[in-house]
Amino acid sequence: MTFYKHLTAAVILAAGLLPACPASAQAEPEESRGPRPGLSIGGRAVYYRSKGADSGEFSEGMQVRYHLTRRWALEASADLRQESFPGARVDVIPVQLSVLAYLMPHGYRFAPYILAGGGWYYTHVYAPADRTDIRFGPHAGGGVEYFLNTAWSFGGSYRYLWTEDIHSRDLAHPLGKNITGKGYMLTAAVNYSF
Repeated sequence: MTFYKHLTAAVILAAGLLPACPASAQAEPEESRGPRPGLSIGGRAVYYRSKGADSGEFSEGMQVRYHLTRRWALEASADLRQESFPGARVDVIPVQLSVLAYLMPHGYRFAPYILAGGGWYYTHVYAPADRTDIRFGPHAGGGVEYFLNTAWSFGGSYRYLWTEDIHSRDLAHPLGKNITGKGYMLTAAVNYSF
């Protein structure tokens, strides 16, 4: 990983470990537990692995969640992903929109959820003939969020992506080849609620 990726991971970890305020050690009122209506924003670390790939790629991103109720939330996220294939390098910026449904009743700090949505994948292929596409694909998965207090939470998610394949043509493959866009994504995030 590059210095930038190490720095991003350290900032995310530090933000999750620091208390939101000195009063966080005190007993908190019942209303502070679990998801609550409002806006939250956070940084995240992402691990993406294409179907059939030998290894995955680490990247960083951010997410914004708007909790409509204690049970339902909308999430918008963007990441930066760089992948290398034989004879090609691909930069992908996934912009995903998801609906989250929290499964536990209100009052629990530990809040599992399921999610589903779609994403637009700005894709630039570096090959003898550079090319840029915007691909679309749905995703589904689940995750968990742990609420430290009224302001801070951290969690992780798994989502499977059904993204359109990338068709690339180069000297080694004059008729073209398909690079699969299907795969899974793991995220670890720290969120701050307003």
